Amino acid sequence: MEIDNLISLDLKDYALTEIFNHIEDNLSILDEECNILWANKAYYNRLGKQFGEIIGKKCHNVWHHLNSPCPNCPCVKTFKTDKTEVNDRITPEGRHFILVGIPIKTKDNKKLVFEIGREITEKKLSKEQYIEMLQLKAFNTLINDFCHQLNNIFTGIYGFAQLLRKDIQNEKSKKHYIKMTESINKGIQFLKTLEKLKHIKNEEKIFDLNYLLISMKHELKELINNESITLNISTNVPSPLIKGNVFQIRELLIELVRNAKNSILDKGTIDIKIDKTDSKVILIIKDTGVGMSEQILKKCFEPFFTTDPNKFGLGLTIVKNIVEKMNGSLEIKSEPSLGTTVKVYFPEATLPQEQDT
Repeated sequence: MEIDNLISLDLKDYALTEIFNHIEDNLSILDEECNILWANKAYYNRLGKQFGEIIGKKCHNVWHHLNSPCPNCPCVKTFKTDKTEVNDRITPEGRHFILVGIPIKTKDNKKLVFEIGREITEKKLSKEQYIEMLQLKAFNTLINDFCHQLNNIFTGIYGFAQLLRKDIQNEKSKKHYIKMTESINKGIQFLKTLEKLKHIKNEEKIFDLNYLLISMKHELKELINNESITLNISTNVPSPLIKGNVFQIRELLIELVRNAKNSILDKGTIDIKIDKTDSKVILIIKDTGVGMSEQILKKCFEPFFTTDPNKFGLGLTIVKNIVEKMNGSLEIKSEPSLGTTVKVYFPEATLPQEQDT
């Protein structure tokens, strides 16, 4: 096949274009400067961009925000060896790829590389491992919430006990008072011990929220699993970088989309998009569900508050906990019959000029 035809296949060979565009692996052609000369649909869809937005751009910049080629890049090595080279790569948001660089030449002997990128994230991180990790993180969040609530209760009891102390006259009541305060102190010490059970490292990194949304698109559709509900995901904002734990943000997205799904009783839509303003990256999830009254809205973040007897009422408490740990904030607007809009504000992060990922 002539390389000129391959680069311009979107213009000259419709059938061949359709074949490449239906391949789920990332396919691209790079020159010696790592500029993208051509890419298939899977390639630019995974980036959340259009074909014209990536052509002529350097692959290490559009994928990893780097100003120079990635360490151990198989394509760079292919240009040096003129042989097929293979390596693996992990993106900032934790997606695993196998990359293959295949040397090709034009009629005028110009060197190019045909790159194949296959995502193997599911093989690297099985669904069971992922669920176990989320459950463990959720368990830690529950410990935080329980300890906080019980500590408030104990502190209140202790405070009222101190007020009663001056009114205690007989020795028997004083002994009861001493035993009560000892029990309260034991309870507080127990909470401190319980908090020490947490052992998950908070592995934070800077990543592009667009990439995470794109990688979760299929997972979120399976979560909704309802042909009457349309899921729309927009990733038009360039480079919405945030710093945090990728798995916790996944958990946050799943919880918010699950809530949106449960609020839609018949047909409806769930729109997910990203915005940026005033050094903030904003994740917006809007649904056309039943909405919430002002009274429910005021209580929705309280632990164990729920309008569904089959739920525990901890979902939004966990979401709030994750956001606060990232120094972010939450905003919910809702009205009965008019749906709900959730906005999550994350501090915008900035990558250094060069970063090994």
